[in-house]
Amino acid sequence: MSEVMIQADGLVKIYKSKQTEVLALQGLDLTVEKGELTALIGNSGSGKSTFLNMIGGLDRPSAGSLLVDGKNLFTMGERELVCYKRDTVGFVWQNNARNLLPYLSALENIMLPMHISGQKKKKEKALELLEQVGMTAKRNNRLNTMSGGEQQRIAIAIALANNPKLLLADEPTGALDYNTSKEILKLIEDVNKKYGNTIIMVTHNEAIKNMADHVIKLRDGAVRHNERNEHKIS
Repeated sequence: MSEVMIQADGLVKIYKSKQTEVLALQGLDLTVEKGELTALIGNSGSGKSTFLNMIGGLDRPSAGSLLVDGKNLFTMGERELVCYKRDTVGFVWQNNARNLLPYLSALENIMLPMHISGQKKKKEKALELLEQVGMTAKRNNRLNTMSGGEQQRIAIAIALANNPKLLLADEPTGALDYNTSKEILKLIEDVNKKYGNTIIMVTHNEAIKNMADHVIKLRDGAVRHNERNEHKIS
């Protein structure tokens, strides 16, 4: 029996300035089940990144209901939100500067979230993750000695460091060439299979549609297409 990881009902987000109001999400309704690899697609301005920021605890809804792993993000206090972002969510960004600290080695970057959370056996876990993402040989390398694809592999390992139930990837292949993009998508799929994380990937990459369990298309801040893939290509 499936379990719900994300439940959004009538979700609204309004950004206000002195002159204008922008309705980024307008009554968004969707459900994501635990363990699903979900592709979130849509044109620029459709609300994809806004929704990702909401479920990542980086922004607050204006109205509606948003539950993630049974936690109400609408009513969560600041201290609860810090714990939620540390323990429940892992992020992979398109911009590697948001994932990696350039003065640390790959191994040290992966261990950093574990230091913050007080996790034990940090080096052992970091080495396991390096092996998972195929970067054991680069464990002592710094950012400036790695390619874009290698940096993104390390970023995925960092996102997995605290065993998050929810992995959020915002255009993780957007800055990569075609072949490297395929490798990163395959890696994300392998991570989903091995660890069972729920994964939400914002992407323009059409290849994701075939490997995703669930495809959601947004337009103008609302769901326009919502389909579970019964014929997933593995």
